[in-house]
Amino acid sequence: MKKISLYLLILVPILTNCSDDDAPINPLINSGLLGEWEISARGINIVSSTEALCCETIKFMEDSNERDSIGKYTFNDTSGIITDGVFTLDIENNRLLYTTVNNNSYTQEYSLNTDVLEVWYFENGNRIWTQYDRL
Repeated sequence: MKKISLYLLILVPILTNCSDDDAPINPLINSGLLGEWEISARGINIVSSTEALCCETIKFMEDSNERDSIGKYTFNDTSGIITDGVFTLDIENNRLLYTTVNNNSYTQEYSLNTDVLEVWYFENGNRIWTQYDRL
């Protein structure tokens, strides 16, 4: 009986550890970024824009590689122009690198709280920001 108990003590942890190794690690899912977002505010530095905001959305999706920080995005601006491309999530530096289908690239910094995404970049010493709410 002691031998059986000893074998179980050794075997059970080994079996449970093996099953955890098979689960894919997907940094995009863990980040909370995936999904569709709609514009809720925009501004420069600490001043919010007074323009009417409507219909600008960005959608972040996984690509075929579930173990990296690269995915696909679709951006629909207020005039209805749709831009597709690939994004790379730099979690350590809170940056998003976008590359459009035309091979244009740009980077934005971001902060993400459960249902609010804020992205920004600096231009001529000004912080240009946009805030999105999760749909």
